[in-house]
Amino acid sequence: MGLSQVVGATLDAGFTTVRDTGGVDGGLVTTIAKGKVRGPRVLSCGPVQCQIGGHGYYGADWEPTELWSSHHLPGQCTLSAMSGNADELRRNVREAFRSGASFLKLCVTGGVVGAHDRLTDTQFTVEEIAVAVQEAAARGTYVTVHAHNNDGIRNAVEAGVRCVEHGTDLDEPTATLMAARGVTLVPTYRGEELRLRAKLDTPMDALVAATKTNAEILGLSGRAGVIAPGAQADLVLWNGNPVEDPELFADPANAVVVLQAGRVVKDLR
Repeated sequence: MGLSQVVGATLDAGFTTVRDTGGVDGGLVTTIAKGKVRGPRVLSCGPVQCQIGGHGYYGADWEPTELWSSHHLPGQCTLSAMSGNADELRRNVREAFRSGASFLKLCVTGGVVGAHDRLTDTQFTVEEIAVAVQEAAARGTYVTVHAHNNDGIRNAVEAGVRCVEHGTDLDEPTATLMAARGVTLVPTYRGEELRLRAKLDTPMDALVAATKTNAEILGLSGRAGVIAPGAQADLVLWNGNPVEDPELFADPANAVVVLQAGRVVKDLR
């Protein structure tokens, strides 16, 4: 499935605004915004900010790090930008904003798809993460982090990030610290998230998390994620009542009508 098909299918599933945290092609974001490709609004982090030799680096072992960016344009045709210290990170995040990033994403622990790190690794220091937070705050936006282990999460929280993605090994003390600092956990249940979240909490809690809460994270509070005067009229009509039957969430065909900014973009009636 090509990218244009993916973003079209995303809209058809009822997602009128999405946040990209994986370095999507900046040209695609612009193309959708101009209406040339049918899809949701996309807020993108640009290139994912990674530590040299850390999560997000997929070059060969023998390849010098400085050659990584020469293969492609970071944030356009490749996933990540590499930093060896705070000054390099500051330069890279400024470049990300120059090329259109809406927010920043850093990898602060190892991950499951990297060959150069482990889930138990921490990456970037508190001081380095704080540089990205400072640069984001200067532009009225925020930093989210890829993080699996508690040490990496605590480093990020101490540095002032707004969100943590994954949080696989999150323990109670670290969760308490996040709550005290107002840091949001964004778990990754992927395509089954709404259906599974409805079982963990309630169907209404799942809906509120996917709409109102996520709009607040994206900086769209009051404009998206709510039905209210002055909001941008993003609405989905379901083939049934998902509050009573959350299994409806699992099939995009159950999103019968989708409105984006008051305009009907899908209608199966």
